[in-house]
Amino acid sequence: MFRDKCVISGQCIEPPTQNSMRSIFSLLLLSPLLVQAQTLVSTMPQPRTALLEEFTAINCGNCPAAHATANSLFTQYGDQLVGIEIHGGSLSNPSGSQPDFRTVDGSMLWSLFGVSFQPQGTVNRGGLSGASAWNNAISSILSQDSPANIGLSSTVDGNVLTVDVEVYYTSATANVDEIHVALIQDHIVGYQQDYVNGAQQNYDHRHILRNVMTEVTGDPVDVTAAGTLVERTYTTPLDPSWTIADLRVVAFVGPASGTIYQVHQVDADGGSTTAINEARSTLDLGNIYPMPATDLVFINVDPATAGNTLVLRDALGRLVAQERVATDATNVVLSVADLKSGIYFASFAGGEARKVVVAR
Repeated sequence: MFRDKCVISGQCIEPPTQNSMRSIFSLLLLSPLLVQAQTLVSTMPQPRTALLEEFTAINCGNCPAAHATANSLFTQYGDQLVGIEIHGGSLSNPSGSQPDFRTVDGSMLWSLFGVSFQPQGTVNRGGLSGASAWNNAISSILSQDSPANIGLSSTVDGNVLTVDVEVYYTSATANVDEIHVALIQDHIVGYQQDYVNGAQQNYDHRHILRNVMTEVTGDPVDVTAAGTLVERTYTTPLDPSWTIADLRVVAFVGPASGTIYQVHQVDADGGSTTAINEARSTLDLGNIYPMPATDLVFINVDPATAGNTLVLRDALGRLVAQERVATDATNVVLSVADLKSGIYFASFAGGEARKVVVAR
């Protein structure tokens, strides 16, 4: 690809290139003075979100148990966790009427991560592990701040999918980072081997990888200074056999061969993230995680709330916990270990109240 060919008044626009099904229409790097152009991504510091990439296969009888663990985690963490199932290896070879979920991109990912058996998974590309380790990895990631926020919008015109991606750096990184965009399909009914319940002909396959719209190794971002906005557009044709309503686009950003900063997904046909920036009151709350909480709950706050006290009340309005916001803090941590399971409400005085679910 062509990189950094012109810099005029803080803007760098690259010529487009094409490679097979992947097309990059444009790149725009904006200086901090031009941040107002962004519409899909927040310019406020945000927590990291988590990507679970599962390596699986239709003839893997142990895989449904890992799928069940993943589905439980998706319910637990909601929008903070995104999943991609990547079928590969000899057990993914279909016979008869079995579905074929193999892709060239999936095979490359198996090779890239050195996957030799399934089920396995990686959370934010922090190393392969079994399903029992996924929850702890996700919880740890969600407690960290991200140096870059990512947002995206997706549209379908005929059989062509177009995805716009924005990445905004709230703090500088010392890396050459990479943007990744993948297309997945949900709720595909077909065969799955299952050593516990017996082979299933009508198994609900979730988050199946269909295509990687960037290079599998990612689309490099060379300028990662604080205040930098990166805008790129990708397009790919759609297979007519895919159900458009079940297609999702996943976009994430992180350092080359490193752990992911942040990931989000939207519906392929008309889905979009929304930037929430200065219009939000500093006394309003950002992301709350994990949800439900068991021991600790992390609540994203604006650094301008320093000195204010965040309170947690039960459904009857009784104060059950509170924490004063430290200088420059972007997260407040509340202990809920001694609270009963139920619904609680977190807020600052004069700000919105947000629901916190405690469950054990």
